[in-house]
Amino acid sequence: MTAYTVQQLAELVAGKVEGDASRRVEGVASVDRAGPTDVTFVVDARYAQRLGPRSVGACLIAPDMQMEANGTAYIRVESPELAFSKLLGVFHPEHRPDPGVHPTAIVGRGSRIGADASIGPYVTIGEDTVIGSGTQVGPNTHIDDDVVIGQDCRIGPGCTILHDTAVGNRVRIYTGVRLGVDGFGYTPGADGLMRIPQVGRCIIHDDVEIGANCTVDRGALGDTVIGQGTKIDNLVHVAHNAAIGENCIIVAQAGIAGSVEMGAGTHVGGQAGVSGHLSIGPGARIAGQAGVFGDIPAGETYSGYPARPHRESLRASALTLRLPELFRRLVRLERRLDGEGE
Repeated sequence: MTAYTVQQLAELVAGKVEGDASRRVEGVASVDRAGPTDVTFVVDARYAQRLGPRSVGACLIAPDMQMEANGTAYIRVESPELAFSKLLGVFHPEHRPDPGVHPTAIVGRGSRIGADASIGPYVTIGEDTVIGSGTQVGPNTHIDDDVVIGQDCRIGPGCTILHDTAVGNRVRIYTGVRLGVDGFGYTPGADGLMRIPQVGRCIIHDDVEIGANCTVDRGALGDTVIGQGTKIDNLVHVAHNAAIGENCIIVAQAGIAGSVEMGAGTHVGGQAGVSGHLSIGPGARIAGQAGVFGDIPAGETYSGYPARPHRESLRASALTLRLPELFRRLVRLERRLDGEGE
């Protein structure tokens, strides 16, 4: 592993050194495990207490944070956490496979593979599909006909990207993701439930990340859209015609039903469910395991089942915990009233 001086690290993150700028740093570590050749970060006094009197190779701190002079070289930066994330990539660069199409891959007629793209073993690519330069496609992935994938994307092993799906630039699609699958649409008929053809598209904008084993349906008539910069955790389902705004965060096992409109910057907690045809305002927060059955205004935080404003939900939960006590009091009161009536 390459070693860097503290000064070199400071230049990489636009920081200012306090202490020995020539000290050598060989790796990254958490504040609990950092040693004399590691760089770590501290965001508040609680983290500083965990560092204690230990002298580490370098420590990223905020511009106004006070730290003891114990031999550690400090690097003052606007965001220690963000700077540390950048240094993680410096010390542990991602593996990049050699460009080219693996001999076992199958590429259909009319498909175009961009320069420096890497197509892994046993990948199948349909007809008239475009894959941008620098994009990496992992083993055993299937990309259907008429798909467009942008530049510098990373598509993990075992993914499925079905026809008429459009993926932007710098998108990360992790293992086992399914994009553009048919939505769940049926209507009653004389012979039972009749399938409604799903003829829309699935559109993933730039800089989106989609975690392992997620499913994003195609639209029924219009499009299912994931906005630029949105990050989706593992095991999330986004149903047909949903429109997810920019820079949203959707945590594991959440389900977004059909035709939901979700504003920019919305956060959805783990295992939350959003019912169909709802509007979630920009910047809204939906707590984990919440069940959303109505629109949520912009900037509001909702929790509980059914979801309601967070403080109201907390009060309801507190009352629920008191139900056994209230029931006992009610029984005692009824007995007293019964006794008085005799």
